Amino acid sequence: MGISDTAKQAARDKDFVKLEDLWTEMVLDESIELASFFEVCDELKKVRASEPALPLLEMLADQHISNKTYAKALEVYKKMLYFSKQNTELRKCIIDLYRKLFPESIHFNEYLDISGLNNNDPIFKAIAKLDEFLKYDVGKYFYFERYGFGEVIDTIPAKKEIIIDFEKKKRHFLPLIVAQGVLIPVTKGSFLHLKYKDISTLKQMSQENPVQLIKIMLKDFSEPLSASQIKQNLDVVVEKKQLGKWWEKVRKKLEKDENIKVSGRTARLYTYLESNQDKDVLEIVTFKKADFSEKYLLAEEFSKKAPGVFEKILPELVKIANRIHDRDPGVALDILMLCEDIGVKVNFTFSKESLLKNKGVENIILHLNSIKHQTNLLALIKQNEPDSAKILQRLMLTSDNSKFLEEVAKHLKSESDILKEVYYTIFSFSKKYPTQYQWMLKRIQAGRLPEYLNPSFLPRLIDSLDYVRGIKGLVLKILTLESFDKIIAKANPDEAKRILEAVNTSRVLEDYKQKDYARIIEYYHPDLFVHEVDVIYTTEQALKKKQDQLQQIMTVQIPENKKEISRAREFGDLSENFEYKIAREKQAQLYEKVRIIENELSKAQIITPGAVDINKVSIGTKVMLKNLPDEKQTHYTILGPWDTDLEKNIISNEAPVAQALLGHAPGEQITINKVQYEIVRIEKAI
Repeated sequence: MGISDTAKQAARDKDFVKLEDLWTEMVLDESIELASFFEVCDELKKVRASEPALPLLEMLADQHISNKTYAKALEVYKKMLYFSKQNTELRKCIIDLYRKLFPESIHFNEYLDISGLNNNDPIFKAIAKLDEFLKYDVGKYFYFERYGFGEVIDTIPAKKEIIIDFEKKKRHFLPLIVAQGVLIPVTKGSFLHLKYKDISTLKQMSQENPVQLIKIMLKDFSEPLSASQIKQNLDVVVEKKQLGKWWEKVRKKLEKDENIKVSGRTARLYTYLESNQDKDVLEIVTFKKADFSEKYLLAEEFSKKAPGVFEKILPELVKIANRIHDRDPGVALDILMLCEDIGVKVNFTFSKESLLKNKGVENIILHLNSIKHQTNLLALIKQNEPDSAKILQRLMLTSDNSKFLEEVAKHLKSESDILKEVYYTIFSFSKKYPTQYQWMLKRIQAGRLPEYLNPSFLPRLIDSLDYVRGIKGLVLKILTLESFDKIIAKANPDEAKRILEAVNTSRVLEDYKQKDYARIIEYYHPDLFVHEVDVIYTTEQALKKKQDQLQQIMTVQIPENKKEISRAREFGDLSENFEYKIAREKQAQLYEKVRIIENELSKAQIITPGAVDINKVSIGTKVMLKNLPDEKQTHYTILGPWDTDLEKNIISNEAPVAQALLGHAPGEQITINKVQYEIVRIEKAI
């Protein structure tokens, strides 16, 4: 028995002489926490012997004051309030300790007056008010999700307001009652404090001890953080180009750390825990709060990764199965089969056979949470049901689990006609079967259903973008420009017309994508398109520059961008890979430039000297003008938009000044920008 346990026993026995000796030893032992002392005092209160507690606590407080550990001394004095009816002297001591703890607080006396601690206000309420003021005192640091890191630069005690400088908003006035709800305290040496006050320390840690860096970050936040949130907080700590690759290396080590809890099914969430015991307690609390299906999924996870936790929750798990097997047979059967899987012998009030007989395999299988258990029952259906193919067909059109659909498809592989019928039904009624349709699109993308990449199915595939959510990415991966080209090459005119209508009427496809697809259709079926004549006039030199620009993009910039995309893919986790997204955005911009330049080049018409008419202002002429009000002369050379050089007064034929001049002869008067000019002379510019 330790010294604190012996002291508690002495308190229970009311052996005050022994207790005082033990207490003295405890006071001199600096390793003993305040909680142990307070537990001894609580034992005295239980046996209605509170009087000896006061001098014992006073001895403890004096020791901390002499050691200048004022925060602990203050905690002891607060504990003494529970054992003393006369607190006038205690108030003075408590105020004195607050002054020692906050010597630089410029508003301390105001806080003291408003809290009522130096008056006769109820002492516990007064202390709580004072603590609240000091928590948000000048110089304290906080984090606010909307505005980021902030420091309190002043307070207005009378109005109960603070003035805080945030990263994104300076001198923000905030009532204390609001601050309590939105501000997260930031301590010196914490991640957020270092990020904005000593970034070099974090950068060094990112190289030398990255897992510890993430753990320090997670301690700062009360809520679990996702991978994307972690990376957002690292935006200035790790270089953006390196962040994706850096995170993939750190993540694997982080998830093996015993102080890190990883949760979440669609996106991983990371939480810091002080010890494995805390982790187990949190797991059990999470289990108790979950609904029946979630309880099973947690139990399945615990059985693999935390057998100690599974052992603790097993009795409740069995009770749940026995209680709900009639109304929720899927969860009950999952629990029973899980116990069978891991070899745990448990007495259930039902059996697998009785449950399947009473409820029917087809009715239960879709309500199971474990794909392994569903697969086992699929085998039973295949073995025992005479009309198994039709049952599997119904299951495919009913399930919303892609993994289960994959398993059913395996069992229907030998029934090719029925499987084809299922595929056709899903494709034809994609709005009715969105999950199955998405699963089918993944198969098409993987090249497993090439028969659906033909002209007759293409309009339906494009139309489905408008009424089935979450499939755009898949459809665009399927309909690359290369694959779209191959399909259109096989289309007859009627099929091409229907495909073009689907492309043009799509509410989901971006404008540039519609133009890409339309250009491919036009190549094979030009009769479906009617064009207006649109000419871009140019000199040979300007045309050559434009062609060189296109060549530079095609032969240098696009290949380099492909290398960037390839390098970014190596960082993994494309959904959260910033480098990959930036590279893909750049790719889209480059191809958009190519589209624009190719379109412009197709409209280019070279200005030849022989075609220039100097009897009137035309493209390729230099026009001399006289300003009639002041008799000053000026000139303009009219060429195409690619030849424009305003320093030399070379303007585009599309410019407003050129439009005002074109077609006029020498001697004629025109108005430009409200000024009257006369055309003096026209000559060839090339």
